[in-house]
Amino acid sequence: MAVDASAFLHDEIKRSKKKLEKALKQGDTFIAARQAKRIAELLRELAKYRKWSGKELLELAKEYDELYLKLKRGELVPVSQVPEEIRRELRKPKIVIAKPKGAGEGELAKLTREFDIEAEKLIAKADITWDDIAGLEEAKRALIEAIFYAIAKPEKPVKIEPPRRFLLYGPPGCGKTLLAMAASNMLKATFFNVSIDKILSRYVGDSPKMMAAVFRAAYRHAPSVIFFDEVETLAVKRDLGREPAIGLVQTFLTELDGFKSKKLEKPVIVIAATNKPWLLDEAILSRFEKRIYIPLPDFKARKELFKIHLEKKGFEIQGITYDELAKLTEGYSGRDIANICKEAIMKMLRRANPKITEILNKVKDLSELEKITYKVAPITKQELLEAAKKVKPATTKQDVEKYSKLFKG
Repeated sequence: MAVDASAFLHDEIKRSKKKLEKALKQGDTFIAARQAKRIAELLRELAKYRKWSGKELLELAKEYDELYLKLKRGELVPVSQVPEEIRRELRKPKIVIAKPKGAGEGELAKLTREFDIEAEKLIAKADITWDDIAGLEEAKRALIEAIFYAIAKPEKPVKIEPPRRFLLYGPPGCGKTLLAMAASNMLKATFFNVSIDKILSRYVGDSPKMMAAVFRAAYRHAPSVIFFDEVETLAVKRDLGREPAIGLVQTFLTELDGFKSKKLEKPVIVIAATNKPWLLDEAILSRFEKRIYIPLPDFKARKELFKIHLEKKGFEIQGITYDELAKLTEGYSGRDIANICKEAIMKMLRRANPKITEILNKVKDLSELEKITYKVAPITKQELLEAAKKVKPATTKQDVEKYSKLFKG
């Protein structure tokens, strides 16, 4: 099912227009040119989602293309030649935008700095521990070994090259992101949570520069872990002929190659995750020394997952055992089990607190609500069974067979 990105593109265009207006007022032609180019690219993308106004959007994109070229060449740009919607926002009617003296100096450094700032925004909190993840012992061991051998020193002068590029693949909702966060937490590292899809959509035309900036930021903040989620998006959009994706793939592969050869004082680890590894070609797969299958949780892991989401959070269950729950949920992912627990908890709360609407109607302000307590009862067998019936497993048996056959033989 195609995703309509028009709302996101519309917001990005508005943001870029504000930046363009500000740059024009300040006479900063370097930033103004970049924003004009970005607006043109965004308008062309938006036109794909606009059946009736697509032609007008493409015409408007041409105006911004012309503005970009004039600014880039350093030409004098009278306000009368600025697109009308921007012209309305410029307060000085006689302003002439000219290329400031020496504006060409340091432009590359300025652009690099701008993307470095954006890359810093991808730093995320990683407070997950190995104990928070049920099962997946092989994956945990591989990541722990990589961290240990990357930092510890051998007693003899031997050359050890532990893997630093991992590909985690398997059904959705089985803990790939959690594993990356736990590895980062163990390393006390800076964690970069990078969505390939967001880089492609948010940094239209500049996604390769953004990718390079992520690696630069990781080197600056080492030890660090770069986590690339949904890495298959690279291959899919490249194969569809999307030019931004083609450039991004090339930069991604170049950075991974250069990353391997770098001699770093503090470790940097790249972990990529995919639910659809069969979409990745050998050019991408070959860059990852270690490929780890993250399967659906087994009986023991499912039992532990229920305990993590219920018992360890202070809830009691009644009329059913954790063994029975684990047996009941064969084929469910960790995310599926978490959703079952959330649904069962809400059912229990509705049963234990049937009059919350009446209570809320009597509350006058937030401070009064904060003084009210609600009841927490044991979660019954019926509530858990109803929740399990409502939450269907996202992965089929055919999917499991497809994963298990991959990379074998």
